[in-house]
Amino acid sequence: MQEFSIGVQISELRKAKNITQEALARAIGVSGQAVSKWESGGSPDIALLPALADFFGVAIDRLFGREAGNYENIEMSVRHYIAEPLDANETRPGEWAEDAMEAAFERAWRLCWAVMLGMMGTKVFDKVGVTFMQIFEEMTKKGDDDDPVYGHILYEKGMMLSSTKQKLPYFLLMPEPPKGWETALFPQEECRKAFAALGDGDVLNALFFLHAKEKNSKFSAKYFTKNTGITEENAPRVLEMLIEMKFLKSTFIELDDTRQEIYEFTPRDCFLGVLALMQAFNAPPQMMIIQGDSRKKPLFTTGGNI
Repeated sequence: MQEFSIGVQISELRKAKNITQEALARAIGVSGQAVSKWESGGSPDIALLPALADFFGVAIDRLFGREAGNYENIEMSVRHYIAEPLDANETRPGEWAEDAMEAAFERAWRLCWAVMLGMMGTKVFDKVGVTFMQIFEEMTKKGDDDDPVYGHILYEKGMMLSSTKQKLPYFLLMPEPPKGWETALFPQEECRKAFAALGDGDVLNALFFLHAKEKNSKFSAKYFTKNTGITEENAPRVLEMLIEMKFLKSTFIELDDTRQEIYEFTPRDCFLGVLALMQAFNAPPQMMIIQGDSRKKPLFTTGGNI
């Protein structure tokens, strides 16, 4: 029975990796007939088990159909699991087929929710009358906007926020620094300036316009006013604010005996993150599929300026 189990696991892992018996044989250093024999009920030599486990990115226990009890190298296993579709579909160094990147994001997404469930412990699921996998499948499904799935955990050592809202899914994990979150945040004055800038209609309009352009785009002030609808009177102020926020940098060029200022745009992915979390900030989720809140101390330990 043990031998059959090993063969079944090797066959399943090989098919999941979408490789032939011959390809597996070459990678391990055996014949194709040997792999065929394993999958038909035979068993590999014990010395080959580490090579097989490393090739598939699993623990040796997995070859026996058992859940690994030793998580010492779990980070490497997770890395291989997420990278597998990318490694198999690299078109050139650092570039992958679109469906491969989609598969990698899907795997990473499911692992994020597994992390959130792990932060609830395992015993809690025995008390709610449903299995871990039932909750996991509910949390990782692509929920529609009428029935999004939310998760929220707030503990003494950190927090997690997540949503499967189809139009805008996200996952945020924030361990708390040893000296508290406020010690690492912007001073309040800098926060006020940033919020004031985002609250300026012209600045926000400009940021949406700029993030629809290719990175490192260069343009003049005239092009900026023409395409954003911002008046020539307000444009210098908005451009200066964008420079201060590090979205733009300016240089001068000599053109037809005139010195002209040119702006270069640098996109910031954190802008998208701010907008995504702003939805939860403005309209807090009313229903959570998973919620943990055992934090007793306030979010900030100081009440004054940070």
